Amino acid sequence: MTDKHTSATHRRRVDIILESFAAGERIVRRMDGDLFLKGEQVYVRYDEPPEAEMGRTVTMVKAGQGELRIVRHGDIRLEQTFIPGKRHTGYLQTPQGRIELETETLSLDVRQEGPPDSLDDISAPGGPLTIAWSYKLSVMGEDGGEYRLLLRAVPQKDSDPGSGRAC
Repeated sequence: MTDKHTSATHRRRVDIILESFAAGERIVRRMDGDLFLKGEQVYVRYDEPPEAEMGRTVTMVKAGQGELRIVRHGDIRLEQTFIPGKRHTGYLQTPQGRIELETETLSLDVRQEGPPDSLDDISAPGGPLTIAWSYKLSVMGEDGGEYRLLLRAVPQKDSDPGSGRAC
């Protein structure tokens, strides 16, 4: 028997809805992705959709106890960390150059609907995963605004968690 904290579990295909709110504007993006666990962390991985204008970019969202980390790889590279009440420095790398980003996290909430232990056993029937966070952004030392985001990952009906790909 393997220890669930040291080995990866199966992936589950999910439909992802990402809503962002900033400066009175609401943007909604929909994509397919994967949900999986590694140790105490839950991961959501997806390809950025064409309307995001990021070229061929893959986003990995890693959520744990009181912390959220977003990493993008591909045509656009980005790293951001969110911990409520804390400031973190990250970056955005585009073909035009590297930009320093600083976030001050205002709130973070990670929840999964369904059985109480569904995050501990990804193969158990679990409901949607919801991650909500808000932050103030500084770009190269200048005020970049305040953002609220909501990511919802809903298991696909035809996704068989017992036969998912190993991580």
